[in-house]
Formats: sequence, structure tokens, C-alpha cells
Amino acid sequence: MMNQKLNVPGEIFLGNKEYSWRMDWNVNGWLFVATLISAFADIIFQNSVKHWPLGCRVGVVLAQFGAILLWIRGLRQWIAGMDELHRRITISAVFFAISATFFCVMLWHRLDVEGLFQAWFSTKKHPNPSWDIVTVGHTFLILTGFYFVGHSIFNRSYK
Repeated sequence: MMNQKLNVPGEIFLGNKEYSWRMDWNVNGWLFVATLISAFADIIFQNSVKHWPLGCRVGVVLAQFGAILLWIRGLRQWIAGMDELHRRITISAVFFAISATFFCVMLWHRLDVEGLFQAWFSTKKHPNPSWDIVTVGHTFLILTGFYFVGHSIFNRSYK
């Protein structure tokens, strides 16, 4: 254990001098898998999936959430390999990102349900557009954005 290199947040920040494709894939690979499953099932083959038997559709949903659980496990292991300061900053940033993403997705969904986007974006061709956040990919992008915001906020407090 003494010779093992500690993990640092810069390993998964694309463009950072410490960035590592290998580490980024180890940490975020399962989230990428969940995003792909969601993209194929919810966007690309949406009409085909609707006609599948219930068991297959439930299997797709469970596969997405299983991949998300595996991502959480990998993220936890990566954070556990950090020193105390990086761990504290990263846990604060992750908590901020999850909380802000949850709030944003819930607010966005409620605004869509109440018809805000229909009022703004309806046309004769599409009278009832839905702009709801429906895929893991949408949520992943929001989560990533809030993580970087949170990391810069919490990292600044320790400088």
C-alpha cells in the first residue's frame, strides 16, 4: 500500500495535465454504458422498444440502473483512493452535483408537465412538444456540469 499512487481529481478532468484515459474509463466506464443503453432504448430505437414484451423492457431499465450502480461503486473506490483533502473536496463536489442535478431534473420535469415548454415551443407541426429530460445521457451531462462547478467552488475554499 505504501508504494501505491493516490488518486487525484485531475485524473478525470479532460484537458488537465494529470488526465488519464485509463483512470477516466475505470471511474466513468459504467456511466458511459448506462448512457449508451439509455440512448439506444429511449431515443434511437424508441418506437421498437415500445413493442417489446414487458419483460424485455423491464430488463433494459434494470440494465441501465445496474450499470449506474456499478458506476457508483467505481466512483466510491476511486474516491477512497484519494488523500484526505482531495477526498473531502471530491465528496463535497459529488454531493453538490447530485443535489443540484436532482433539483434541476425535478424542476425541469414539473415545468414540462405544467406545459411551459408547450407554451414556448409549440408549432402547427408539433402542437404538444415534450422537452422533458428522459435519458441517462441528459442527466449525466447536467451532473457533470454541476460536478465541475462544485469542484471549483470547494477547491477554491481550500486554496
